[in-house]
Amino acid sequence: MAGQNQNTAQGLDDRRLQRLAELLDEQTVWPSEYLYKFIVPAGQLDQALQLFPLQSVSQRESRTGKYVSLSSRQLVASSDEVIALYRKAALIPGLVAL
Repeated sequence: MAGQNQNTAQGLDDRRLQRLAELLDEQTVWPSEYLYKFIVPAGQLDQALQLFPLQSVSQRESRTGKYVSLSSRQLVASSDEVIALYRKAALIPGLVAL
């Protein structure tokens, strides 16, 4: 795809992240809790967990064991903080943001 970083995880291109930031700022009073949800290939689990070094993360393995869903609720100060984590997540091969 022209203009899209080939390392960008599904659903995390710049246009979508900008729109998410706009929606968050319109609908959220900061600081606020934010629920991150990802699906990641099992082989990338350790890398994905590094996104949340100090937070608890709920994990659920797929029936076949090929994927793991992750959920983590965090207190964030702004939409910039939310987007920063999504940008880090976008570098993880095979990760899907929900």
